[in-house]
Amino acid sequence: MTAGSSIDAASLLTVGAAPDIPVFFAGWAPAGLAMAATFHQPAFAALTRWWAPDHVRALTVVTLAGGLASPVFAPLTAVLADHLSWRHTYLVLATVLAAVTIPAHAPALRAPWPDAPTSRAPAGAGAAEVARSRPFQPPAGTPAGHLDGAALAR
Repeated sequence: MTAGSSIDAASLLTVGAAPDIPVFFAGWAPAGLAMAATFHQPAFAALTRWWAPDHVRALTVVTLAGGLASPVFAPLTAVLADHLSWRHTYLVLATVLAAVTIPAHAPALRAPWPDAPTSRAPAGAGAAEVARSRPFQPPAGTPAGHLDGAALAR
């Protein structure tokens, strides 16, 4: 995620300073990769592994921080765009991104990757037993939750 934040900031700087369309597109190309590296999914995977079994608290903090991003940065971007050119707005946002996320990710994401947790399924459990286990069952309110787990195992 630190690399993703770094690439994202560099991409936004490139887009904001692009003198022509090819450089503009060249700035956006790595931005897609960077955004994928900094979305909730990679953070959730890391936090679930590092903070297990008490990972819910860490996931809640990331979810709240992510949920506050739009209410904070949409008005900020609007104010910047009202007072600056779009290029300068990108440069300011790239600087804010780098100043906030890189120092936050760099020290926080240095923990060694822990060993995988042991499986809760008993050794030698068949497909039907695993399909009926709680971790395998989808939430009841979802379309998949109406399927019988045993039917999936057949």
